[in-house]
Amino acid sequence: MTKYSQYTLNQVAGFDGQILAQELVYNQQDFWNFQWASVVSTNGGWTQNTYPVDLTGATIDAQIIRRQIVGLKNGRTGLDFTIKDYPLIPLVATVTATDATDDTLTCANTGLLFADKPIFFEGTTFGNVVAYTVYYVKDIINNTTFTISQTSGGSVFPLATATGTMTANTVSPTPVNLPISNIVAADGSFTVTINDDTWDVIAGDPELDINASDPVCFTGRVKISFPAMGTQPPYDEIVFLLFLITSDGVVN
Repeated sequence: MTKYSQYTLNQVAGFDGQILAQELVYNQQDFWNFQWASVVSTNGGWTQNTYPVDLTGATIDAQIIRRQIVGLKNGRTGLDFTIKDYPLIPLVATVTATDATDDTLTCANTGLLFADKPIFFEGTTFGNVVAYTVYYVKDIINNTTFTISQTSGGSVFPLATATGTMTANTVSPTPVNLPISNIVAADGSFTVTINDDTWDVIAGDPELDINASDPVCFTGRVKISFPAMGTQPPYDEIVFLLFLITSDGVVN
């Protein structure tokens, strides 16, 4: 189990929030079993007597979102890094030409592009490309040309021959819902599954190469919303989530 510095944990959960942190490898599946309970205090000290909190009527959901890591250090207190919104630098290519004969876009370097990567274009668009519409990289033809599609895994988007300057940018991720199962309301228990099929990580992403300098980061929270009961108003309980995704040394 990876150890994290208190500084890093505080970025996600604050100084007193509950947090669950873990390191995973690409394509790894895992789950967490939760049990909500109350602890009784006697004689000014905490006892070991716990009582399950009934989750009947409560709404449980869990969400994560991809984040960016900068300043990663492995010190005596554990991994220490600063978490930023992803992508830290959205620009991945500056397109200067489109060609109708082979439906390719030309840029200075395709190094930050990969198949199925979602992108959008800014600036004065040309070649039938519509600004701020999400496209997907279809194929990397060589180190300066690529094709796009309107859907993930779809057909090549037909372009018109034109020149100009427009930027291709990484699409900001949206929250990913983690599955909730095995709810036993009377016992206050449930399971949260890390479903790798829903991760905002695409095979071929250079940030998950075996020699990538930093792992991919996700933060999020498990939220239990309790309804009002009698004179007690509704309230929420939160457990914050932090986990890293790294290459397993064989595949990304």
